[in-house]
Formats: sequence, structure tokens, C-alpha cells
Amino acid sequence: PWHRANMHHRFLKELSENPHQQHLPARLFVFGISALPPHFVESLEAIASQTEVHMMIMNPCQHYWGDERDPKYLRKLAAKRFADQALAGVRTEHSHWFDKEGLSLDNLDTIGNPLLGSMGKLGRDYLHQLHDINAMDVDVFVEHQDNLLLHKIQQDIFHLEDRSQPQKSVPHRVPDASLQLHSCHSPLREVEVLHDRLLDMFEQDPTLKPKDIVVMLPDIDRYSPWIQAVFGSIKDHRRIPYSISDRSARQEHPLLSALLHLLELDRSRCTAPELLELLEVPALQARFGLSHSQLDTLRQWVDESGIRWGLNAQHQSCFDVPGLQGNTWLFGLRRMLLGYAMPEALGVQQGILPFDAIQGMEAALAGQLASFIDKAEQLSQSLNQMRSVEDWTTLIHQLIHDFFTPDEDDEYALKIVYEALEHLHEQLADADHRQPLSRAIMLSYLTERLNNERSSQKFLAGQVNFCTLMPMRSIPFKVVCLLGMNDGAYPRSIPPAGFDLIAKHSRRGDRSRRVDDRYLFLEALLSAQDRFYISYVGHRIQDNSERIPSVLVTELLDYCEQGFGLKPDQIITEHPLQAFSPSQYSTKGALFSYAHEWLPAAARQGSERKPFYQQAALSQQAEVHEIELAELLRFYNNPCRHFCNRRLKVFFDAQDQTIAETEPFDLEGLENYLIQTELLESKIQGESQEQTQARLQGRGSLPHAAFGELWLDEQWEALDKLSQKVAPLLSEPIDDLEINLDINGTQITGWLKGRYDTGMVRYRPASIKGKDIITCWIEHLCSCASGGEQSTHLLGIKDYLLFNSVEQADAQQQLEKLIYYYRKGQDAPLPWFPQTACAWLQKDPDIEPEKAEKEAHIRFYGGYQGRPRAEKADAYIARIYPELEPIWTEFTTIARDILTPTLGAMEAVNS
Repeated sequence: PWHRANMHHRFLKELSENPHQQHLPARLFVFGISALPPHFVESLEAIASQTEVHMMIMNPCQHYWGDERDPKYLRKLAAKRFADQALAGVRTEHSHWFDKEGLSLDNLDTIGNPLLGSMGKLGRDYLHQLHDINAMDVDVFVEHQDNLLLHKIQQDIFHLEDRSQPQKSVPHRVPDASLQLHSCHSPLREVEVLHDRLLDMFEQDPTLKPKDIVVMLPDIDRYSPWIQAVFGSIKDHRRIPYSISDRSARQEHPLLSALLHLLELDRSRCTAPELLELLEVPALQARFGLSHSQLDTLRQWVDESGIRWGLNAQHQSCFDVPGLQGNTWLFGLRRMLLGYAMPEALGVQQGILPFDAIQGMEAALAGQLASFIDKAEQLSQSLNQMRSVEDWTTLIHQLIHDFFTPDEDDEYALKIVYEALEHLHEQLADADHRQPLSRAIMLSYLTERLNNERSSQKFLAGQVNFCTLMPMRSIPFKVVCLLGMNDGAYPRSIPPAGFDLIAKHSRRGDRSRRVDDRYLFLEALLSAQDRFYISYVGHRIQDNSERIPSVLVTELLDYCEQGFGLKPDQIITEHPLQAFSPSQYSTKGALFSYAHEWLPAAARQGSERKPFYQQAALSQQAEVHEIELAELLRFYNNPCRHFCNRRLKVFFDAQDQTIAETEPFDLEGLENYLIQTELLESKIQGESQEQTQARLQGRGSLPHAAFGELWLDEQWEALDKLSQKVAPLLSEPIDDLEINLDINGTQITGWLKGRYDTGMVRYRPASIKGKDIITCWIEHLCSCASGGEQSTHLLGIKDYLLFNSVEQADAQQQLEKLIYYYRKGQDAPLPWFPQTACAWLQKDPDIEPEKAEKEAHIRFYGGYQGRPRAEKADAYIARIYPELEPIWTEFTTIARDILTPTLGAMEAVNS
């Protein structure tokens, strides 16, 4: 607004200094200015003698209120005056004194409306300046005569009355919908609640149109994603037309954010997620010939090839760390391109292990990625230099040419960049500045220009208007909504610069962001014709602790309580954390929702938990006559997952697409287990530790330098004992056995691998789990049922179990029982949990039932530190059987039937 007022001043000054007055209009209308610089008044008076000047002023009060003060400010001054007089020993009652703006402070108790005094400082100073101009006043006021709470508050401000005084308080015991306050848990819930409330307003008032509603926010850029997600996702009759104004050009155009990011590429770590995010910009994709579907392939390649951060070793060394080739973009690209030329089986080539995934026509995709990284590397080496403004312009034009192929939507964004460069060139030329500019100055200038460039062309477009709280937006609307009215977020605060003398020595009329925001809130309150809607984040989403709203909202609530007898809880509506809360679908009261897509989720929130599937709704399952051995093993590892995947076609395992941003320092979890498995195979096959280390380093899987060597030494030594047990068992391999068994009319087919002269051998570099036992037992039964009389060895890091040979008839009988439960598990999830079942039976529940049940519960729910991971942690088991107690009897029956013969045929081998 201050910049706009200065523009008006320059225009008036040019008119007043024109000797011929050729362009002087007959009438000049000035409006939309909420404050006047002193020189503006001088230019206005100079031109007023030569033409008619009409100033349109929005005045919230029909009386003179230039002496209005904030009640809190007055009480503070009164306390200070009393303290000063007490210290000086002065007791006079008639001392005249004034505040720093020169206004009398003698009658501190004589105040008008507290809301006007607290929020109207900007307008008060503005009107005070206007009264110094010798002009004729024309009053054109419109007053609401309704009996609504909102209108009564507006009338109090209009008549300069203070209803909060005890003698003037008029109870308004029943709150109405004209003033609404909504407390939510997050910005997303604020927008969801707003959508429901707007639908309710349209239903109650058929004459209400989207263009009659304005939604103003302190930070439109922060709320834009939530607005688009909620209002933009509705495609049925509930859709509300909307438009978003005042978004920064950088927010609207991803190309601009990408451009600023590239200009400081050398100061970025260039992590894998960071550069892949750049590749999501459409203009950058078009430049390098990429499609959106190919990004998923690239994301997988980047992760598997070991790329973590840094363009190359030289780029990594810029961050005061040793420059290492591994896990850089150059390292990963070499793996990809080498993998196209030769297979991984040929081994490490000059410290690089080929990456096998690059095959066939997809190899061109690796070349496109290499082209992008090559351009990025060239750019990063040339950025940190001093350049003239002409050279910077040339560099930015070349950067745009190298990295972007803009479409029609990007032309406006590039136009902003070119205009900013041209404007900078003109400014420097006017100032006769010929010294080179640093990259920091150039980047700061562009960032400020792109952030300040706002799109206002969609305002008043006939839709629900989402915009920023700023001057010229307080146009009368039937419904005015304010979102994000949180404490600390509004009034907005900008810390003054250290050289800002205005902040240190303020005078009447000086601008302040907090004072401006207070007056904008007052204007919004007065602009609402029918309803004034406020929402804020009133509870923390983590722990539901209370958060207070903006101080302006608190002042409004205090006025309603003192003037109308309305408690805050009568005006504020507390909304639940989730959109699918059952309270929003029970009755149409203060809480209700039009989002019917959440009804199924809300229905499941009742007191009695219902299963997420209904057996009656399942189609008739065809009788199974042939089962693959792999399918049978997969079923007994996790029947709940098998039922969801195969029968319901439901998959709960969300793939983690997060790519690591740092090189490996310590290996944990699945990654640690996979490398341990690889180390164990290397030891069994007689490979040296140096060869294994070179292969792991060649694909970036090992921590760098001494960290990797120490970890490898530790793991290599830890696997010695297991490898010495396994190696002799694998000395005489025999052919794989084809399984083709007819078990009472059901065919089991498959292959048994890992067979040796000593029997089948199964091993893993970890403790043996229940699923390992049941898997090994089923394979052992198939081998025995096919006529084999060999034993089966199951070895772990601490255990060595041996399954003795089973008679062929007994093996077929046991397989028949397993097939029975397999068929049963096709119609409903089978309550079978191998880890829990093994823990229960190994404690011998017939002799020590309490200890056995306790151990089962520890395995199912988890226990103290050091206990194995809870079996309930599996997403499928937690969804279907969240509690063990209701199915305890059925579970123990199945566990006995399946595992009793297993434990009978199994023995532990002393080692």
C-alpha cells in the first residue's frame, strides 16, 4: 500500500508541475488508499486548486473518532502515570499530559468502542491526516438494522458505543450463525470444515452465490495445496467453484522454483531426492525427453545403483568432507552405463560394479539422465563468480536454454524473469553502477522479485474468492471468511532491519505490519453483510493440547462475552481431528459433514468393532484341485496376507519410495540381513574377504573407508562358525527333486532345491523364526511323501535343527491336514501365526500352561527390550486380528494340529 501511495504521489506531482496542464483531467478520483505519506498531501493540495479531486474514504464510524485509543494501551499509560506521580510525590488531579503523538490523555476512562480503538489505529491516523485538508465532507453511511449478533457489533462500531460497559450490556443469550468461530486441528481440517459449512450456507440460502463469498488468509501460499486438494477434488454436485488469487509467481510456476534452485546448485548437496524432484518440473522433463512414467524407473535405478549425494568427489569436498567417489551421481551413472556394456557377473571393473538393470531399449533413459547430470555439473562449476549484470543475464538465458523447454503455461513465468533482469539493468544504469555483482546479490534480487510477483487477475471472477488479507480486499460480501487466524500467524510480524530509523523513532502515520493487519481484520469484520466466519488451529494434532487463537479473535470473543453475555464456548465450534469422525454423521447439529465418501470409515468407528470384510459378500470360491508348493509355503508364512492379496485383492504393504540422502554409515534391518546373506554365501563358496569387500564397495553398499572395513571384519568373523557348519553339508549336491503328489485328490506340484547327499539344507544368517520352521517342515514332508528318506537341516546363527525322516504314509497324512487348513483359509483368514505358535508349543502348554501363554502373548504383542519383533506388527494381522484373546481357542487348536508332529520330528543338534 505504501508503494502504491508513492506511485499516486508521483502521478499527482507530474500533473501539478505541468505548466500547460494538457493532461489534467476535469475530475480526479482517488480511492483505495489507507494511509498518506506527507508529500502526497502536499501534491494533492497543489492540484486541487486546478481540478476537482474526489477522495473516497471508507470510514467505519459516523462520528469523529480521531482520539480513540486501545483500552489496553490506555490502562498501561494510566499505570505508568500513576507510578511516575508516586515516585515524584505528585498528587495533583489536573496535570495535563499527552502521548507521543500529541493527543491528550487526560480522560483515560472516556473511551468509545474498544474494538475500534484496538484495531483502528491505521484508519484513525489516516482520517486525522484528512481532517488537515481544507475539503468538504460528504457523509454516505449505510447502517444495518437487523437483530443479528454480527450486525449489533457493527452497529456498536458505527455509533461509537461500548456495549461491554456494565450499564450498556444487552444480553444476547442465543448465538446465531452470523458470527462463527471454528477450532480445528490442522490447516487441512480448516479447509475441509469450510467446504462443509459453505455447502450448508448454500442449502439454507438458495440466493447465496459463490461470488458472494470471500475467503481471506494471512498466507495464501501455505494454504493453496489444501484448498486445491479439498475444493479441487470434488467432481459431483457438491463442487463449489473457486479461484485462488495473490499466489506468488514462484508458487504458481514450478519453473521459477527450479530456476532459483539451479542458480545455487553448487551450494546444494545435490541429494538423490533433490535432483529427482527437479526432474518432476514439466519444462525440465521436456528438455531432456523424459516422461512422468519414466521417472519411476529412474527413481528405482538411482536407489539401487547407490546414488546418495554429491555430483562427484570434487563437489562433495566443497562441504568440508573428504571427497569420495562412492555414492555420488557420477559413481551411479558409471554403474548404469557399465551395466549396459557388460553383466554384473564379470565382477568389479576399476572399482565399479556393473548395474544389471540397464538393458534393452531402456538404456536410452540412462543416457538422458547422464545428460542432465552433465549439464548440472557444468553449471555448478561456473556459478560462484562475480559477473556484470550483462554477463548474469547471458548466464541465466543460457541456463534456461540448457535446462527448460517451456510450454504456453511457462511463457508468463519466463516473462517475469526477463522483465526482472531488464529492470535490474535499468536500475544499475540509472545509478551508474558498473561493478560486478556477486551471485548472492543476484539471487537475492531475483528471489524477492519472484516472491513479490502476485497473481490478482482471478479476484472477483464469479467464484468463491480465496485471497490474501491485504488492502483493497475489504469489499462488501455476504459472507466473509478468515482462515489461519492463529496466535503468532496473525497479526503478521516482520522484524525491522537494524538500520530502520522509523522503527526506532516512530511518528504518527508511520506504517507497521501489525497495525495494518489489525485494521484489515476490522475492515473484514465490517465488510461481512450476513456472516463472519473465522477458523484457526485450536488444538495440536500430536497431543490435542489447546492452542489459543489470534489476539484479535480473543478481543472479539471478549467483547461478545462482556457486551452480550455469550461465553466463548457458545460461539466456538470444536471440530474432531479426523474428517471421518462418527460425530459428524450422527445428527445435523453443530458438527455434520457432506463428505459421503467418509461414511464407511465413520461407520467402523462404533463401539463394536466390525471386520473389514464380510464373508457373506464373498463370491463362491472354486474348489482347489492343484496347489503349487510355493503358494502353499506363502500361505503358511502369513495366512492373513495371503487371504487379502489372493482373495480380496487388497495390499496393505505401502512401498517406501523414500531414497536415502546420505551414504551408508551403519547397516541395519533388512539391508543388514541381505548383506549378511551375501557374506555368508561368499564364505561358503571360498571367496576371500578382499574380493567381497571390492564387490560391495563397487556398488556403494558398504560404509566408506575404515568404517566399512571394521564393519566387514566384524561380520566376517561373526559368520565363521555358521559357515563352518554349513560348508560340509553342501559338499555333495544332487539334482533338484520334482514334486508331483496326489494327496486325496489334490495335486501338489513344484520343485525342491538345495538338495545334497546329506539331505536338504536350509540356512540363514540370523536366528531361526517360526516361519522358517513351518517352511522347512512343509518342504521336508513333500520330500518324504515323494519317497525320499533323507533328513532336512535348518541352521541359524545360533541354532541347528534337524528334521528326521518321516514315513511316506505319515507325510501324506500330514500334508492332507495342511491342505485342509489351506482350503479353510481361502474363505476366511486363518488365525495362524507361526512365531506365536512355536513360542507357545515349545514351552509345553500341557505342563506349564501359564508360561506358555505368556510367551505366546510376548511373541504376538511384543515385550521388553531384546524380545523379537511383535507378530502383530504385520499390517495384515493387525487389520484382521488386532487381539489374540478372541481367537485363542481356535488358534491353539490349529497350532496343535500343525506343529505337534513338527516338533516331534525335529531335534536340536549340539554344536
